[in-house]
Amino acid sequence: MSYENRYKHKLNMLEPGLIMMKIVGALFLAGVLFWAAGWQRLAVVMLFLAGAVFAALLLLLAVEAHQDKVLNHIAMEENDGLE
Repeated sequence: MSYENRYKHKLNMLEPGLIMMKIVGALFLAGVLFWAAGWQRLAVVMLFLAGAVFAALLLLLAVEAHQDKVLNHIAMEENDGLE
């Protein structure tokens, strides 16, 4: 199995991850500000959304790490075959 056949779409989470972290930060800050202003329900919603986006980011990073591990293993096997 070659590099090209294993994954048709390789995740690259650098740019999307940075954007998602900015979203998490903004939602968290909004949640804290709403909590301080006394709007607990809206604050809980904002904090929940921040947690959900962060959990999605962690899941995507885990998928990308698995892809990297598999692709590195394939590359090492192909390299051993060339020698």
